Amino acid sequence: MPSGRRSRPVPWVSPQVPHRLYSPMPAAATAAAIGPHPLPTRFALSPMADFTSWPLRLLAQEFGAAFSCTEMVKAKFVAQRHPETLKILARHPAERLVGGQICGADETELAEAARVLVGELGFPFVDFNLACPIRRVVSDGAGGGLLAHPEKVERLVRVLVAAAAPAPVTVKMRSGLDESSITAVEVARAAEAGGAALIALHPRTVRQGYGGKADHGVVAAVKQAVRVPMVGGGDMRSPADAVRLLAESGCDLVYFARSATGDPWIFHRARARLDTGAEPPPPGEAEVRAVFRRHVAMLIEHLGERDACLHARRLAREYMGRLPEDRAAGFYEALKRVETLAEVEAALGGRERR
Repeated sequence: MPSGRRSRPVPWVSPQVPHRLYSPMPAAATAAAIGPHPLPTRFALSPMADFTSWPLRLLAQEFGAAFSCTEMVKAKFVAQRHPETLKILARHPAERLVGGQICGADETELAEAARVLVGELGFPFVDFNLACPIRRVVSDGAGGGLLAHPEKVERLVRVLVAAAAPAPVTVKMRSGLDESSITAVEVARAAEAGGAALIALHPRTVRQGYGGKADHGVVAAVKQAVRVPMVGGGDMRSPADAVRLLAESGCDLVYFARSATGDPWIFHRARARLDTGAEPPPPGEAEVRAVFRRHVAMLIEHLGERDACLHARRLAREYMGRLPEDRAAGFYEALKRVETLAEVEAALGGRERR
C-alpha cells in the first residue's frame, strides 16, 4: 500500500436482509496454526489471480475462511515498491489473517520483498509461491519452475524466514513439473527444513495448469512427509468434497478456490458439514443479491467504478450459480454489460427480491 495507507472501510450496503452470516463466525478449536496465529476453522481461501483482492478475502473471512492470501506478485516489484504491485497488496482494516504472496528465485529480491511485506506493509505472514504454471514465470526459474530444485527451495525459504522474522513464512506448491517428475514430497520436506510454518499443495502438475484432474493421493503423501500444518485442495467444488479430502488425506485444512468466488457461503457450509454432518439451507435470492451488491461496492472502493463494474460482469457469472435455476440466467444477462454503479443498481432492481 502506498504511503502505508489502507483502503477505507466500506459501509454496510443492504440493511434490508437478515445478516445471519455476515459477521465473523466464532472461533472453533483446531490444532493448526501459522506460527503464532491459531486457525479457527479448517477451510481457507486459495489465492487466485484477478479474484483474491481484499473484497473477496474479507467476504470469505466473514463467512468462515480461516485465512487467505493476496494474489501472487513478483518479489522484484515488491522490493521496488512498484505502485501497481502495492495496489494489488492493499488490505482492508477488517481482514484478520492474510498473507502477502510472492514469487521469485533471486535471494536478494526475495529478502527485500519479505522485509517490505512485513516491516512496511504489516502483513502477518509471507506466502512463497512454488505453484504458478505461467510459462514466463516458470522459465525464469520461479513459481512452479522451482519444483525441480528442492535444494534451492530450502535455501530460498531460509532466506525468506530470516528476512520476514518474526512473521512466519508459508509455501504454496504443486505436485511437480509433469507426471514423470512428481517432486511434491521432496519439495515439501525441503520447505519444512528451510523453516516453512505451513505448506499448501495444489495437486496438479505445472504441465496440467488448471486442467485435468487433481491427484489427491499426493496430498496424503505430503501430509505423511511433513510435521507442519498442511493444506490440501484441487477440485474442491463443494463442502462434501472438502470434508472428504480432510478424512481421506489427513490434511489439516482445505483450500477453496474458484468455487468460492461467487459463493462465500461455502466456508460456512463446509464448517457446518464437518461439525454436524449437515449443511444449512442455501441463501435465498435476496441474500445472494445483497452480498453481490456489497461485493461490487467494495470493488468500487478498491478499483474505482469503471474497473469494478467490469469485474462485476465476471462475478455475476459466479454468483448466478447460487440462484434458483429460473432466475440465474436473467441475473447474469442483466449484469454482463454493466459499466457504472447506477447500471448495477438498475440490473439488481433496486430493492432485493425476496
